[in-house]
Amino acid sequence: MSDESIAFSACLRFPRWGSRPALVPYANATVFHDGDAVGWVRINNLEVASSRTNLSIHEVFHITNKCALERLASDIAALRRVAISIHATVDLSGFGRYLPVVFARHGLDMALPPPPAIQLVAVNDLKGPSPDTAQGGVTARATILVALPPGISANIDVLRFDVGYNGVTIASTDIGPVSISAMGKASIPVSVNIRQIANPQHEDALADIVRGIAAGKGAKLSIMGASSKDYQTAPTWLRQALHHVVVPINASLAQLPLGQLPSLGALVNDIVVNRLYAFWSAKDSFNPRVSLAGHAFVSLPNPADTNMTLDVESLVGRLELLDDELRAFAVVDATAAPILVSQTAPLVFNVSYDFDNLGLAVVAGREQAFTYTMKKALVDRHLAVCVNGSLDMLLLTAIGRLRVERLPVFASIDYRLESGSVSRQATDGALDVEFTGDALVRRRKLELSKTPEVRVSRIHITNTTKNLVAAEIGLDIDNPFSYGVYMSDLAIMIRYSGLHIATVGVKELSLERGLNNATVYIDFYNHPSDPRQQMLFLEASSGKRVNVELAGFPNCTSIAPLEVSLRHFSQKISIDPSRAGNRRSGPVSIKFPRALHEVIFHIFGISAEATVVNPVSGADIWLQSIEAISYYKGDIPLGTLQYNFTSDTPSSLASSNVSKGFLMPFNRAATTPRLPITANETSIGWDVVRRAIGGSLDIDVFTSLQVLVGNAPLNLTILGRGAPVKVRF
Repeated sequence: MSDESIAFSACLRFPRWGSRPALVPYANATVFHDGDAVGWVRINNLEVASSRTNLSIHEVFHITNKCALERLASDIAALRRVAISIHATVDLSGFGRYLPVVFARHGLDMALPPPPAIQLVAVNDLKGPSPDTAQGGVTARATILVALPPGISANIDVLRFDVGYNGVTIASTDIGPVSISAMGKASIPVSVNIRQIANPQHEDALADIVRGIAAGKGAKLSIMGASSKDYQTAPTWLRQALHHVVVPINASLAQLPLGQLPSLGALVNDIVVNRLYAFWSAKDSFNPRVSLAGHAFVSLPNPADTNMTLDVESLVGRLELLDDELRAFAVVDATAAPILVSQTAPLVFNVSYDFDNLGLAVVAGREQAFTYTMKKALVDRHLAVCVNGSLDMLLLTAIGRLRVERLPVFASIDYRLESGSVSRQATDGALDVEFTGDALVRRRKLELSKTPEVRVSRIHITNTTKNLVAAEIGLDIDNPFSYGVYMSDLAIMIRYSGLHIATVGVKELSLERGLNNATVYIDFYNHPSDPRQQMLFLEASSGKRVNVELAGFPNCTSIAPLEVSLRHFSQKISIDPSRAGNRRSGPVSIKFPRALHEVIFHIFGISAEATVVNPVSGADIWLQSIEAISYYKGDIPLGTLQYNFTSDTPSSLASSNVSKGFLMPFNRAATTPRLPITANETSIGWDVVRRAIGGSLDIDVFTSLQVLVGNAPLNLTILGRGAPVKVRF
């Protein structure tokens, strides 16, 4: 093709002619469009054989009116319709000597059939995008292999198209040169140049495109031929015709040949946390807040050797958390500080973040959903939540500064804490995390290996009745974690096998990282005749796992949103008393005051005496009776003890209060009288005792006690394991 002519090939099909060949000396055809002559073609000495119905010709169409041809080509491309008239002159003297020269006119107005299906075979040699010094902006290049139906062949020079959005040209595309073989195969060079951002309208158009693609809706773009002044590789009439043709397309990520994308775990190489502190405050509301600073390195796949600047100067999100039904129950307050992203190498980014007060605001009316999610995270060790919202980004790119506001974001998070470490589903494995500053100074897997230490420093009884013991318990809490809590007031019921055994509450509780002092208020409900209470003390003292239920109730706190979420709250938990005081096992290390200081077994007289220190203040505690059976190694009986302190106390110890039993004064050592023991007469038991004379034995003691605490009688059944008993003459 040129500005003056178009060389073409065609195959003519016509009915079978008689028994002899014929010759058309010449045939001339002029093509008109809208009344204007476009051009003409002349065929000389056209031979029509009697045995053929197909005839191939190779001719040249001479262009006489470029403007008319431009309009014709534009209408064909835009309307997919051909509207022309043909004026033909044909010399028929070759069919018979007396046949004349025929003049004919024929009008043609028809819709074109759908374009042939083009199959994308492969995209090869993808390079870029990279800065383009010649055109400006950035350019990506590739070679596209396509397959068309057989029988189509063409040679087309380079064509340039502009890509637009809402009337703004954002990129240009060079396609070609294209050589299509008769078999329908074609290798098409393609280059796409994304233009430098020129004005606010250009920036808004790019931002809209990014938002549409991120939302999965794609971007409604338009493609039209570039101005004929921008390139010279195709005829002028074709360039001008394509320039007036606008073809809408919808671009989305699904149409891009991205291949198999790597998982998030493969993209994030490292996370460095310089500061991490979380605080959960429940005063007027109950919104947790986090202080977090550090950076992460993200490496995107770069098979095309992309080399362009892409720094995120700021990234601020407006996010909300959704439940299983995709209903929002909390809003993430992340506007205090942005996330900064800098490019350290092509498609390798350093993501830095510094949030001093990142918080969650619970949506009104969705407090129960918030509590349910937090319970799953803290108790079930499983965080399953959806994040929905938008991001505001300010990008510094190779094509200029680009602000993208309200970029839609949706992500499904499924974190499960297992075996003391954080594992992440749907990734290649747990992330390596490096802590610096006031956290850890060495690389390790992110683990929950620290154990808080709690020491009971004070037990003070404030009220006693037959069915109630109210007490204040002072705690020294060493919090090693990077989170704290403030609670203005809260009370929780504790049930055991359906029995309401206690209500535990706090007032003005504040826990920071490090050493803290706190007071817990306990109302213990006494059920002296209920066997479930006896079983509770027995399981706890024997080291067996105790299953209790924590439950909220109406008016359990003055914090309105928290009260709504806890009013119907119930959670069963399992407590292992055998781990109390062991900081290497169990979630909490609890240290209780030591009450039993010494037990001495006397060979002569076969009796025992115990020295105890009562750590409980506020009320007198009387030991009224005891029944005990001792075992060595769990199954060798040593002896039994039965003693009633209200009636068997020696007269030397008698007082006006002797009827209440043996008094254990607060914070002073008190030694019981020698209590007679009925020794087991088996030889094994006596051999054990004799060998321990002058030393001690670790024995197990199954004990039933009756204790009077103020005005509350308690029946306790306990099993003391490994109690040290000194053996003396």
